[in-house]
Amino acid sequence: MLKNYFNKAVFFFGALVIASACKTLYPVQEHATLLPATKNIAPDSSIKAYYHPYKDSLDKIMNATIVELTMDLYKKQPESTLGNLMVDILKSKAQEYTKDKMDLAILNFGGIRMASVSKGMLRVEDAYLLMPFDNYVVAQKLTGQQVADFCDSIARMKGWPVAGISFKIKDQKAIDIKINNAPLDYTQTYNVALIDYVANGGDGMAFLKHIPQVQTGKLFREAILEYWKEQAKAGRKISSTLENRISYAE
Repeated sequence: MLKNYFNKAVFFFGALVIASACKTLYPVQEHATLLPATKNIAPDSSIKAYYHPYKDSLDKIMNATIVELTMDLYKKQPESTLGNLMVDILKSKAQEYTKDKMDLAILNFGGIRMASVSKGMLRVEDAYLLMPFDNYVVAQKLTGQQVADFCDSIARMKGWPVAGISFKIKDQKAIDIKINNAPLDYTQTYNVALIDYVANGGDGMAFLKHIPQVQTGKLFREAILEYWKEQAKAGRKISSTLENRISYAE
């Protein structure tokens, strides 16, 4: 008899737990208010005192000047002064890091995160604003056909920054492709400098992710800062020119 009571109690308790678990609970009341952020809101002195020493240290690092830029640079398509400078740095530093000659370099247009840079002293902060992502410098070996396909993709996207290569855009395809002023050789294999985002298939370049990469372990942002410092140490200033690397066919 006692056993039957015990079994009924267990059954009742189990049913109660199951019923409670299946029940959806709702808050009795909810309320939200939008608070516009204006100058009338007094800063929290305790929070400000906490982060202020860190901000001071960071500002000193980020505002450090490196080298003089002699002209305003702009990011445009199909070619731009800012894009040319950035991809020239990519090609030069990839060659240095890999100890191998780079035939060409390609940088995605969207990877450059500033529309322009004003002439004057370049600071550490400028490198972070230009390239805020932790993208690494890598190299890949592409066949002549793969380079041609790559150029067609770039043509469809109205042009990316390129170095060591030139072509014209006609009907969203690349024509008259030249590598270092020589016609593209479809039987040749070319060393191409990239950032790992693109090499891993980013920005629509899925065909690249199956191609082996030479990893340098260097962030592109670090490469930019290194290049600027090297130019300053050599007593040189930074500038860039348009060279008809990518243009529209007439």
